[in-house]
Amino acid sequence: MLKVVETFKSIQSEGAHAGTPATFIRLYGCNLQCNFGQGFVCDEPLHTMPDKVRTMTEVEVLAECIGIQHVVITGGEPSLNDLNPLILLLKERGHYVQVETNGLNFQNIKEANWITYSPKFAFANDAPKPSYGFQELKLLASESVVPDVKYWHSVKHKYVQPIGLEDGWDIINVRWCADFCVAHPSWKLSLQTHKIYGGQ
Repeated sequence: MLKVVETFKSIQSEGAHAGTPATFIRLYGCNLQCNFGQGFVCDEPLHTMPDKVRTMTEVEVLAECIGIQHVVITGGEPSLNDLNPLILLLKERGHYVQVETNGLNFQNIKEANWITYSPKFAFANDAPKPSYGFQELKLLASESVVPDVKYWHSVKHKYVQPIGLEDGWDIINVRWCADFCVAHPSWKLSLQTHKIYGGQ
C-alpha cells in the first residue's frame, strides 16, 4: 500500500523529458526538511499534509495512469518506499517510469526507466550526495548556490534549475543559470515551464 497525496495528468516541465505528457503520482513523506529561502521552505508542501493522503494499492495507482505512457513518481521522497513492484507493474502495462528523488535510496527505485536525482544538500542537513545510480542530475541553483562543476564532471545529463519564487520565476536567477550554462556547456538549463501556462 502506498500513501498518495495527489495524482494528476500534466506536462513534465523540467529536465530531459520537458514537454512530455505525463501522469504524476505524488507520494507522502520526506526524509529531509529543506529551506529554499525566497519566501518558502519546501517546494512541494503537499507531501507533508496527512489529511491529503489516500492509501492506494499498486493496481489502483496503475488505474490512474491509463491513457498516458509516461509516469512520473515524485514526492516528497519516493524512495522512502520500495517502489520496484509498482514500477515493474507499470512497465508490464507499457508505461515508461520516471522517478524524481533526493538520492535517499536508489535500490528502492532501481527498476525505473529514468531516475532524476535532485540533491538537496545545499538546503538540508544530512542530505545524501551520491555521484552515480541515476540518469539525470537536476540541481537547484543561484548565484549563492553554485553547482560544484568538478564533483559532477562525470555525469552525462546534468541540469541547473533556477531557484524561483513560490509561484513564479526569479528572473535574476534564471539569467544567472543561463550564464552558468554558457560558461559550462556540458550543463543544460531546466526551466519549470508549467509556470508559463499555470499548470502543475
